[in-house]
Amino acid sequence: MSEAKKFTFEVPAELRSLMDGHPEVNWTAVFRDAIRRHAKAADLAQRIVEEESDPRIQAVARLAKGRVGEKYRHARASSSKAR
Repeated sequence: MSEAKKFTFEVPAELRSLMDGHPEVNWTAVFRDAIRRHAKAADLAQRIVEEESDPRIQAVARLAKGRVGEKYRHARASSSKAR
């Protein structure tokens, strides 16, 4: 079984007010699902960048690289500099 990590998020008061208006929503699950989707998209972008020499990937990359590829490269470069 994998070990879970606990994170704390700060949300603006206006967002918290909206969330409080919907007690039926499991906000922890919403955050977890959003993070999972974003992490999977970032992983896909990374694999596309790394496998650029594969002709099949090149075809897909031409369609996907636009803003997503540039945003990913910029974010990776920024996080590398911060380390």
